[in-house]
Amino acid sequence: MPWISGANTPLGYPVPGFVETSEIVPVGTVCKFFDPVQGEGEFIFLPGVASTVLGNAVEYTLTPGAEATIRHTNATGSNSGRAIAFATAATVAGTWGWYQIAGCAIATVAAGFVNNGVLFGTATAGVLDDAADAGDQILNALGASAVGTPAANQAYVTCRYPFVQGQIT
Repeated sequence: MPWISGANTPLGYPVPGFVETSEIVPVGTVCKFFDPVQGEGEFIFLPGVASTVLGNAVEYTLTPGAEATIRHTNATGSNSGRAIAFATAATVAGTWGWYQIAGCAIATVAAGFVNNGVLFGTATAGVLDDAADAGDQILNALGASAVGTPAANQAYVTCRYPFVQGQIT
């Protein structure tokens, strides 16, 4: 089922899962939406980035006039403290869309990812894993299913404003 507008979402706003070809909502806008399977979630409207697919983890910055989104890797994110969001569609370069920042999100994960897995970046852009990677732990997010649920190469994750931090050992 598609997402429907939540309590603070103005009428007429596009819903997560759709790709926009113009910036029809200001970048950085945060809204709530509801899905009968995933429940209520919170989303941020961001510019797309090349090769993004549903569930990719992205890093974003909201510098006025220079907002940016990049697909997360353990090279780009290590010890960066950057904010993380999860793509709700194939929001590629030159497009805009909603990225999930709170609730039960879909994430692209590596083979062997387990339920309740702690999240870490990998060398593959946008893909997360539960294998420890020093300097690249995703805080405020935790696996909520094993790989393959809801689809191949995906898992549900529970998140609330996730960000990158170096792993504390």
